[in-house]
Amino acid sequence: MALAPKAAAAKAPVVPSSPLHVPSPSASSSSSSSLDMTPLQAAVSGDNGPLALPGETSEASVACSFAFPGVLGLPDIPGTLVITSFRLRFEPQSPSLRAAGGFHRLLDMALGGMPRAAVARLSYPQATASASRSMGSYNGGGLTPTRLVIKFKDLRSWTLGGDVTRLLPALNRYAYVDSPLSLFAFTSTGPTQEDLQGHAIYDVYEDFARMGVPLRDGSSAYRVTELNASFAMCPTYPRQLVVPAAASDSEVGAVASFRSKRRLPICSYVHARNGAALWRCAQPKRGILHAQNPADEQYLLHIARASSSSTSLYSGTPTRKIWIADCRPELNARVNNLTGGGTESGNLAHARVTFLNIGNIHAMRESIEAVRGLGGFMATTNNTEAIDLSWGTRVEDTKWLSHVRRVLSGALQVARALEAQATTVVVHCSDGWDRTAQLCGLAQLLVDAHYRTRRGFLEVVEKEWVRAGHKFQDRVAPGKAEDDDDQQAPIFLQFLDCVWQLIRIYPTYFEINERMLEAMADAVFSGRYGTFLGNCERERSAWSVRERTPSLYAYLLQNDNFVNPFYRASSTATLLPDSPSVLRQVTLWSSYYFRGAPFLALPAGNPTPPMYAGNDEGDEIAASSGAQEDLEVAMAAALRRIRVLEDELRAATAKPAPPPRPAPVSYPPLYSAASEADLSARIQQTSQSDTPTQSQGYQQSISNGYHHSSSNSSIVSNDGTVSAVPAPTQVSTQAPLPPPAPVQTPSTWTCSLCTKTNSIEVLQCVVCGRTPRW
Repeated sequence: MALAPKAAAAKAPVVPSSPLHVPSPSASSSSSSSLDMTPLQAAVSGDNGPLALPGETSEASVACSFAFPGVLGLPDIPGTLVITSFRLRFEPQSPSLRAAGGFHRLLDMALGGMPRAAVARLSYPQATASASRSMGSYNGGGLTPTRLVIKFKDLRSWTLGGDVTRLLPALNRYAYVDSPLSLFAFTSTGPTQEDLQGHAIYDVYEDFARMGVPLRDGSSAYRVTELNASFAMCPTYPRQLVVPAAASDSEVGAVASFRSKRRLPICSYVHARNGAALWRCAQPKRGILHAQNPADEQYLLHIARASSSSTSLYSGTPTRKIWIADCRPELNARVNNLTGGGTESGNLAHARVTFLNIGNIHAMRESIEAVRGLGGFMATTNNTEAIDLSWGTRVEDTKWLSHVRRVLSGALQVARALEAQATTVVVHCSDGWDRTAQLCGLAQLLVDAHYRTRRGFLEVVEKEWVRAGHKFQDRVAPGKAEDDDDQQAPIFLQFLDCVWQLIRIYPTYFEINERMLEAMADAVFSGRYGTFLGNCERERSAWSVRERTPSLYAYLLQNDNFVNPFYRASSTATLLPDSPSVLRQVTLWSSYYFRGAPFLALPAGNPTPPMYAGNDEGDEIAASSGAQEDLEVAMAAALRRIRVLEDELRAATAKPAPPPRPAPVSYPPLYSAASEADLSARIQQTSQSDTPTQSQGYQQSISNGYHHSSSNSSIVSNDGTVSAVPAPTQVSTQAPLPPPAPVQTPSTWTCSLCTKTNSIEVLQCVVCGRTPRW
C-alpha cells in the first residue's frame, strides 16, 4: 500500500494524493494541525550526528521513534527525525545512543542518515494479526496509524513510529523535488578544481589514440563528426561521434533518420591488435512492412570495411561479416515491428544477426523488487529455518541471477568475437541506452586491461553510460517517487552487479574493489554529485552540471579505500574465461542488497586482528567486519611486515660508506719577487762552494733546459714536465766524488694520470685527486 507523494515547490504542508488517505489526528494527539517541524539554519552539528557535507544545512525536525524489525524483538527508540538539505537522519532522545556502536547496527545506519533523494516510497506497514491489535485497522477502523515505512531506492527501509499525520507531510515536502535542479548537487558548494577535472575525465581523441587509432590526422579508417555539435541530429547522443571515415556527413544524417531515436551506429572501441571494432546503436525503423534503407545498409558496409585489413577503406568486399548482437529476445524484437521498430534483415551479405534474450526494464524492475522481499525487512518471527533451508530456491525464484547471467553471457560472447574471432560487433536493443550500455561496457572490461584500472573503469562508465545517453534521470529518478511512472529500472545497478561478479571471481584482474562499486551505486541514488544527473549530455549541458556540481569521479580517484590490494598491475592480458567458469559462479550481491536487513548478510569477520596488524602510527587496528575485509587487513599487515624486514636487511648488509674526499685547498702563489731574490742568493752561495767541474756540469744542465728536482730521481723541465733521471753510477776510483749539484725547488708538478699542471704546494691533483709521484 504505497502512498504516492505529491512533490510541490511551495513550502506549505502538503497532504499526498493517495488511495490511502492521511487520517485525521486522534483525540489523543495534538489539536494543532500545523506541522511540528522546526526550521534550522545552522549546519548539522558533528557532536550529535554525522559531520555535515559542505553546504548541508538542517531544514526541519519531527518527533518520532525508530522501530526495529519485529524479528529482532528490540524496543522502539524515541527521538527525532532530522531533515537536512541532503539527508534524513534519526537522532535518539538519549545521548548515550547517539554514538555509533552503542546499540544496534541498524540504528547506526539511521544515525548516519540516508539521502533524501533516495526515498522511493512511503507506505504503512502491512497489517498482521499482531499489528492490527496494536495499531488498529486504519484502512477502515477509523484509527490513526502509528507507523510509517520509508523504502529507499537501494533496497533499505526504515520504520518510524509516532504521529503519522506530521511525519508523512514532512517527508512529502522535503524528500521529493519538482526539478532535478533542486537536488543537493546543485544547492551545495560549487565544484573544486578536482571536480572540474573529474567531469572532463574522458576524451575521445585520447581514448582512441591509446587504441592505436588517430582521429585527428585523417590517416585511420575512423573519424570524428561534428554533425551533432548542437545536438540537432540526435538529442541523446554526445557532441562528438566516431563514424567510418568513408561515410560522409550526409550519409550519417540519412542513417540517423532510419534508426530509433535517431541513434545511428557509433564506434565505441577498436581492438588494437586485430582491428575489430565495437559499435552501438538503436533498432532500425523497419516497421510491419520490413522497410529497407540503402543508406543504412551502405553504412553497415562501411563499418565492415573499416575493420577489414585486407580491403580498401572505400571499396572491395570485407573479409569477415560483422555480427549484429540484438540484446532482446527474438519475440520482443519481432513485436517491435508493430510499433515501427524491428531488427536488421537477415539477408544482408556482410552481416549476421543474433538475439541474446536479455529482458527489458520491466522484467528487471519486478525482479529487483523480489530481491527486496528476500531481505526480511518486515519479518515478524525469528524462526528463519524454513527460509534458510530453501534459500537457494527463493533466490532463483526472483530471476535476478538469471538476468545477471544473461547479461554476462552476452558480454562474454561480444568479447570473444572481438578478441578471438577478430569480428566487428554492432550491439543494440530497442533504443540503445540500457542493455546496449551494459554489454558494451562489460565487453571492454574483458578485452582491454586499461578499463580494469580505477581510472579506466571510470572512463568506460563515462563513455558508455553518461555520454552515450543512458537515461539516468528516468531510470533512477533521484528525488522522485517510485510510483510516479514505469520508467524506473535498476539497469546501471545491474551493470555494477555484473562487475562485482567478475571482481569476486577474478580478484587480481581489477584495480577497483567492492567498496568502489557500492559507492557508485549509492551516488546514483543520492543526488549528491552531478555525474549521473540527467538523461543525456544535452540536458547536463543545459543544466551546467560541470560548472555547478561536484564530480563523483574526483572523489573516487582521490580515495585509496577504493583500490583493490590484490590487483596485479602487470595483468594486461585479456580476461576471456569460458562461460561455465563465470555463469556457474554467479551469486547474490548480498553485502549490498541486504545492508539494512535484520540478519547479517555475510559472516562476521574474525575479531582477532592478524599478526603485525597496525596503522602507520603503530596503533592496533579495529577488527574487520567481514571475510573480505579480513583478507585485505591480512594482506596489508603482511606487506607492512615485509617492508620492515626489507629495511632491517638493508641496514644489516649495507657496506660502510667511503670517507669523504678532502676538499681542494687554495694556496697563495709559490714565488714572489722577494722569494725569487732570496732563492738566487742561496744559489750563488752554493755555487761558490762547488768545484769548477761540478759547477760547469750544473750550468750545462741549465743550458740544456733542465733543473734537478731531486738528487737522483727526476728532473723538471722548463715546461714543467717531470722526467726520471738515472742515479749516478758509482766508480771504484779513489778520486774524490764531485759535489752535489745545487738544488732548485720547482714551482709546479704535472699529474701522471690526467697531465694537469699543479702548484708544488698542492698535495693532490685539483682535477683527479691523485697524489704526485716523484
